Amino acid sequence: MSETEVSREKFTNKFEYFLTSLSYAVGLGNVWRFPYLCFKNGGGSFLIPYLLSLVLIGFSFFVLESSLGQFSSEGPMTVWKISPLFKGIGVAMYCFQLFVMNTYVGIYYNMVVAWAIYYLYATFTALPDLPWTNCNNTWNTDDCHSLSKSESYDENRTLISPSEDNHVLNMSDGIDNLGQLNYHLVICLAIAWILMFLSISRGVKGLGKVAYFTAIFPYIMITILLGRGASLEGAINGVKYYLIPEWEKLKDIGVWSDAASQIFFSLSICMGGVITLSSYNPFKNNCLKDSLIIAVCNSLTSIYAGFAIFSVIGFMATDLNKPIATVVDQGVGLAFIAYPSALSLLPVAPLWSCLFFLMILTLGFGSEMTLIEAIVVTIVDQWPQQLRHRKIWVLAGVCMTMFLSGLFMCSNAGIYILQLMDTYCVPYSALFIALFEVIAVAWVYGINRYMEDMKKMLGFYLFPRHYWKFIYQYFCPLVIAALLILQFVFKTPTKYGIYEFPVYSEAIGWILSVSSIIFIPIFAFYQIFTTGLPYIQSVKSLIQPDPDWYKNINSSGGSSGKAYQESDQIMSI
Repeated sequence: MSETEVSREKFTNKFEYFLTSLSYAVGLGNVWRFPYLCFKNGGGSFLIPYLLSLVLIGFSFFVLESSLGQFSSEGPMTVWKISPLFKGIGVAMYCFQLFVMNTYVGIYYNMVVAWAIYYLYATFTALPDLPWTNCNNTWNTDDCHSLSKSESYDENRTLISPSEDNHVLNMSDGIDNLGQLNYHLVICLAIAWILMFLSISRGVKGLGKVAYFTAIFPYIMITILLGRGASLEGAINGVKYYLIPEWEKLKDIGVWSDAASQIFFSLSICMGGVITLSSYNPFKNNCLKDSLIIAVCNSLTSIYAGFAIFSVIGFMATDLNKPIATVVDQGVGLAFIAYPSALSLLPVAPLWSCLFFLMILTLGFGSEMTLIEAIVVTIVDQWPQQLRHRKIWVLAGVCMTMFLSGLFMCSNAGIYILQLMDTYCVPYSALFIALFEVIAVAWVYGINRYMEDMKKMLGFYLFPRHYWKFIYQYFCPLVIAALLILQFVFKTPTKYGIYEFPVYSEAIGWILSVSSIIFIPIFAFYQIFTTGLPYIQSVKSLIQPDPDWYKNINSSGGSSGKAYQESDQIMSI
């Protein structure tokens, strides 16, 4: 039996695909990463490049990846039957990309989930109160100030909220001081990976069922938090900071870079997950409409969650007598400071705390499940006859390996390691991958041929055609290349709050970035020089699509793959 004859799972119905994709796109990036990047980059100053990146880049790449997966019914590595040359680059782009970048993201995503599990545990064990509502705990410092409590304090003293002054992380003084393992976090991380394994062990149909909950429940909780946050004193100041841009900040390339990288991170494009999920779709599914709805819902969710968190930040600034820009450390832990503060002020606070951290769990699982599924399906699709019926064991091995790798973030320096990975693992790698991907499709495979493929699936051309051709052939490649160059030129030292990372840790960060993209050119040259043909002939033969690329046209009742291939030789190079 050939690889293409081995049966491939499908979603039970279209709605399950939509919810799973929405759950994948709408995740921790919306309520955890988006707010702290927005806070770091001046609130409203971040929204302008963020929305432009969504319209011009994010949506375009979501359409590109979902159409590739759906057209081929292939996973992120084998989808590069689109051009045999990219079978080699596909190994680099998605095998190593999935094993490196998705693994990095998966490791620290589940660390955030582990934090939520610990907060959930702390909620139950501190009943009828919450441990971050007062400064009477053994770990609190003299600078702790209970929010909304009429306590006298020295206005010249630097105050922090109880939610910021806690013992969850047991932070050391820097990344070079690992200290010891925080065993409460080790246990929570183990629970997170066990739950992850159980959630996706049933395969794609299980993903679809879980998505009914993971895609809907977060909106309920964000609405509750927004309602409470809006009623707090000083909330309007936080909302103003969130919406009114500081125009000077738009001159900072870092703001534009963070906005573009957040679009890639939030929509989870160039990570393999979008291709993976769309490969389980029927050939005639309207992936264009799905992509539009998912991309819009994703960004609206980020903006909606932003209102909830910035209203609380405005209250905290008023209560702590601080400027909004300095009310909390600008780091990945921002959401775990602002949200618990809001929860502590709600009636029946433990109940809302429990529901909120359940929301964090569902958001984390919604995105993490597809990341892990993408890694597993890459392995299985490479050796389908040997591994497709052993997928559960592949999943178990992946979860165990990533749990062990995440133990470093359970140390006293864990928050610094997580910040370093978040800074380097996604922005640079995702942009490089995006550049190679759009060049491969628009210039090597050919934009005209791609447009014809879309017509075969959708029943109509992408409209307006000239807009899509311009976006894929010129705009996206040039903008992404410019962002990469400017990021290198204007790179500033990585910080967590006021702590500046040492030079050697920055070097490690660059190694993390390069490790997921270095194999792209290596495997491209390997493919060319191992065909046994002269260089020019080798390249010409390898850029033509594999006949198996058209298998879905045959099965859907369209023209034969051979006839279609022969009738559509127009290239755009």
